[in-house]
Amino acid sequence: MFKKITLAAAIAASSSFATYTFFPVGDAHTGQAQITGDYSWGDEGGDWSSMQLKFSAEYVVIPNLELSISKLGYQLWNEPDDYDGDDTDGFMAMTFGARYQFHPMFIAALDLGIPLNADEVAAVDPFELYGAIQFTTDLIPNLSLGSELGFHWYFEDEDVTYGKILTLQAELDYSIPSIHLTPWVGFEYDQRVTDTEYPEVDDGAGDNEITIWVGAQYDISKMLFVKAQYVFGRGDVFGDYMELQGTVGVNF
Repeated sequence: MFKKITLAAAIAASSSFATYTFFPVGDAHTGQAQITGDYSWGDEGGDWSSMQLKFSAEYVVIPNLELSISKLGYQLWNEPDDYDGDDTDGFMAMTFGARYQFHPMFIAALDLGIPLNADEVAAVDPFELYGAIQFTTDLIPNLSLGSELGFHWYFEDEDVTYGKILTLQAELDYSIPSIHLTPWVGFEYDQRVTDTEYPEVDDGAGDNEITIWVGAQYDISKMLFVKAQYVFGRGDVFGDYMELQGTVGVNF
């Protein structure tokens, strides 16, 4: 059961909010870097919790082309609440990403997830390819829509065969310049299209998951910002879980 818990947590962490952002590629030779603390908990197979620190950054190398590194993380723990075994801390997966804006409203995105697990980390992180098409537009002044349709392709890892997952995501951001605040609300639907096979897990195609998140960004200055976000997931792909995230970032 412990393996099932950590497997679900690992896939959830690598899948949710797959690309760096849903919104337009920025100006050439600009970028951003941020550090996020991510506390997750749930009751899939018993009460469990996880704490991770993650680094992300993006840079627009030429007009319309953004390269990024994300989810480069260190896991402080990921275990059932009554766990009394070896430590589960260590380095986790990272993702290299690219987004190309080929139209004012459309962006092509490709991510490569690379596992960097320390032996002490219980969660399993497979190699992963994620491709997506994003649609973004301003609905009214200060209200922006970002969305994407993507497909996760996980490579087999030891005795695990990971199911392929189809993902639909959308987020609404409302900018309030007078108080330097941008709140948002987002939605994700995941559909497993092939089976996941593991010695203690056999999850079939057709399983689905709904994830909802709310958050906000406060701009301290043109360079510095802070973000907070609450995530709520329910379903059979990642199991039932919740997350609290806090971020400190810098624009350059």
